[in-house]
Amino acid sequence: MTVSLLLTHYVLYAEGTRWTAAKHAAAVKFAKERGVEPFKHVLFPRTKGAVEIISKLGSSLGSVQNVVFAFPGSNSPDTATMFSGKSTDIDIYFRRIGAEEIPSGNKEDLGQFIIDLYRDKDNLLQYHAENDSFPGQPTALPRRVRSLVMFYLWSAVTIGLGLAFLNYLVVNECHVMLGLIGVAFLLGGFAASRIISYATMGSSSNYGVSSGGNEGKKGA
Repeated sequence: MTVSLLLTHYVLYAEGTRWTAAKHAAAVKFAKERGVEPFKHVLFPRTKGAVEIISKLGSSLGSVQNVVFAFPGSNSPDTATMFSGKSTDIDIYFRRIGAEEIPSGNKEDLGQFIIDLYRDKDNLLQYHAENDSFPGQPTALPRRVRSLVMFYLWSAVTIGLGLAFLNYLVVNECHVMLGLIGVAFLLGGFAASRIISYATMGSSSNYGVSSGGNEGKKGA
C-alpha cells in the first residue's frame, strides 16, 4: 500500500487580534487575576485553537516554528507605508521546535506550551527593544535583483498596454468606456483609502478588550 503525504503549514496568531493599548491593559488584568506574570509586548494568547490543531495532528506533526517580527530603530511601517512604496527593514527571529519537545496527550500541558512560547516572544521583543536586534548571529538576506527586474518589466508592460488601450478609446471617442474607467479609478482610490484607515491600530475591533483576549482560567 502506498501512502501519500501532503506537506501542510498552519500559520496561527494565538493573540486573536491586533495589539492596542486597551487590549494590552485587558490582557494584563486577565493575567494578574490568574496569578500569571503579564506580558509586556504581546497579548495573552488564546490557546484553544493551537491546542486542538496540535492534538489532532498527533505524530504527523513535524515541528513548530516560533517566529517573531520586530522593526529596528524607530521604524514603524503600516499599510500606508506599503502603498507609498517606501522600503523598510525588518528583523525576523526563527526557532524550530522539534516534535520531541512538544507535549503530547495532555491539553493542559499543550496550553502551557503555547503560553511559554509567547513568554519567549515577549522576552525576545524586550531584548530587541533594548539592543535593537535579536540575540544570536544575524543573517542578512540579500536583495534579489531578478525580482526587482521582473517587477519593473511587468510594470512597464502593464502600464504600456493600459496607455495603449486608453489611446485607442480616446481616438475612437469611446466616452462611455472612458467614463466607466474613471469611475473605476475613483472607487479603487476610495477602497484603498478605506483599507489604509481600517489597518491602523486605532481602527481595530474591540475583540479582546472586554474579555482580556483569552478563554478559560488555564488558557487551554
